[in-house]
Amino acid sequence: MKTLILVGLFGIFFASCSTTTYAVDLKDVEKQLNTTGCEGWIHGAVADQGMYVFTYRNPTNFFDYVEMSLVSTDANLTKQLATFDRHDKVSVKGVFLDNPSPQKHIKVSAIQMIKKYESGYQVPAYEHEAKIPDDLLHKDMATFMVHAIGGDGHILVVEYKDAVIPIYVVNADLTKNLFRNDVVQIKFLFQDYPDRPLHLAVNEGATEPLKVLDSIQAKNGKPAVVDGRLILFPQSPEIKFNVFAVEEELSDGLKRQYTLVNFDNPDTFQKLRDMLQKAWDKYPGEYVNGRNKLVSKRLRVKATGTFNEVDPSQANPQILLNSLDSIEIHQ
Repeated sequence: MKTLILVGLFGIFFASCSTTTYAVDLKDVEKQLNTTGCEGWIHGAVADQGMYVFTYRNPTNFFDYVEMSLVSTDANLTKQLATFDRHDKVSVKGVFLDNPSPQKHIKVSAIQMIKKYESGYQVPAYEHEAKIPDDLLHKDMATFMVHAIGGDGHILVVEYKDAVIPIYVVNADLTKNLFRNDVVQIKFLFQDYPDRPLHLAVNEGATEPLKVLDSIQAKNGKPAVVDGRLILFPQSPEIKFNVFAVEEELSDGLKRQYTLVNFDNPDTFQKLRDMLQKAWDKYPGEYVNGRNKLVSKRLRVKATGTFNEVDPSQANPQILLNSLDSIEIHQ
């Protein structure tokens, strides 16, 4: 079985891909929040939805981490939060809110930039396709893609088109077999609080409140042929070098990306990356901001190999490539 245990051979660090469970010491995190400040990284920042997520990692184990929401009612702090971007390293002071969510929420009293993330690429402003909450106001059911599962299954974060939405789940049996990147149909209710960012709840009184339409884990080990736009994930705190992927367009405005890898031969993997980087560099600046990635406007690739999906929280499914001939580049 190809798993990301092989990660050390190549120095790739993919967040959310370890098959081992760890437990960050939240009492220590709380102490840091109340004293020196807790250092970590911005995982996501969507100013127009008031959504900010902070990642704290165990200093001695990269794969031991926790993600927490950042909230503030202070106008100056809210304005400051809106200036942060994904991967910015920050120091946060504040307190844990006493709320019913299994995901910790930090009421921020102060936040300081430690190091601004620079990808090496100029990134244009991101324009959301989804209009939240407007797109969902007159619906009680929609198609989503699973973005994350946490809190022993009581936290479900989904993507609707290109928006990320938290959903509260009472019956964790509904989410216990879900994988990140599954496409699901959910019957939902609007939560009155909090209203920003929008929170939904599964309508667990409905018939079949959550239905898997496309299981990503069911593809594991099967032959893969995906033709789509070339994606670049620039080097970041999670990955040690530029990583490429291919985009798959799904129904209802959803998009899934498959990381292009070879775990069997480091030399082949390097040559694959070099080939894709050379093609990318031919068209400098001809890409769009894909929120947490760059999407080429000129390049499409056809990737042929084997699907690899080994962990429910795996950041992206992968296509295992055998050789340079596994990739066709269309310009």
